[in-house]
Amino acid sequence: MKQLLFIVNPASARGDTLRTWADARKEIINCGVEFAEHLTTCEGEATQITREALTRGINRIVAVGGDGTLGEIVNGYFDETGHVVNGAASIGLLPSGTGSDFRRSLGLTSRTDALRTLISSETRLLDAARTELHDRDGSIVSRTFINVASFGLGGDVSGLVNQWRGSLPKWIGGSARFTAASLVALGRYKNVAVSLRLDELDMKIHSNLIVVANGKFAGGGMMLAPHAELDDGLLDVIVTHGATRLDVIKELPRIQRGGLLKNPKVTEKRARSVSIHSVVPMPIDLDGEMVGYTPARITVLPSVVRFALCSKS
Repeated sequence: MKQLLFIVNPASARGDTLRTWADARKEIINCGVEFAEHLTTCEGEATQITREALTRGINRIVAVGGDGTLGEIVNGYFDETGHVVNGAASIGLLPSGTGSDFRRSLGLTSRTDALRTLISSETRLLDAARTELHDRDGSIVSRTFINVASFGLGGDVSGLVNQWRGSLPKWIGGSARFTAASLVALGRYKNVAVSLRLDELDMKIHSNLIVVANGKFAGGGMMLAPHAELDDGLLDVIVTHGATRLDVIKELPRIQRGGLLKNPKVTEKRARSVSIHSVVPMPIDLDGEMVGYTPARITVLPSVVRFALCSKS
C-alpha cells in the first residue's frame, strides 16, 4: 500500500482526539506502516488538504475525529465540480468525536477494530449524496454528505452542540450534549408547511423534523433511520407530519433503538432524489454540522466513495 495520510482534528471531542491519535500513532508505527499526518487548524481545511493529497497520489486519507471531520474529507474526495478526484483512492475513519455516529453504521466498535481496517487493503464502495442548499449568507452552495442530512430540529440541535464546544465542561460527553441540545431546541420547536418531492412522489406536510439518511445513526447514537443501508443506491427519508413538541419528547427514549417508525405521525420512504421547500427556512445539518437552510435538493451518488472497510461477511 502507498502512503496513508491521517488528517487529525485537534478540536474534536473537546481535545480528546489528540490523545486518541497519540495512542493510535504508536500502534501504527509498531505495525511498520508508512504514513503522514496533518493537524487541522480551521474549519474546511481538511477538505482542501484531502484534494491536494489525492492529486499527489496518496491513496488513503483517514479522518481522525468525528462526523464533521469525516464530512470535510468526504467533500475533499470530490473536486469543486462534484467529480471524484481519484476513484482508486480510499477514505478511512479513526473515530473520536462528539457524536461519531457514522462508525456505528460501519460496525467499528473499538480502536483496535478501526486500526485493523485502516492498515488492511480491503475497501468497499459506499453511497454518498450531493446537496444543493442555501448557505448561511443566502448563496446557493453544493455539499456532499455520507451519513445523514437532517432538517429542522436536527439542524437546530447540531448548531447548538457546535456552539457549545468551547463552553461546556469536557466531562460532559457527546450523548449528553446532544440530549441537552435537543431539549433546548425543542423549546423553540414549531412545525412549518413543507413541500417534499421524493423522486416522482409529491407530499405536503407540516413538520419540523425530516431526515434524509444514508447511514442509520445521528445525533449522538440516535437510530433515526433503522433500515438505511450504506450501499443500496437509495436514501431513506424519515418524515414527521403534525408531530408536536410533546410527541418528540415522548419518542426520545425509543429513538435510541430505532423505534420512532412505530409512531403514526412518522413515515418512512426511500428515494434517489429529494427536494425540500418550506414556507419558513429550515436549518440543515449535514454529517453533524449545521450548514445552511432550505430550500434544498439532494441526489444520491451510488457506489461513489471507496472506503477502507472489511467486506460483508
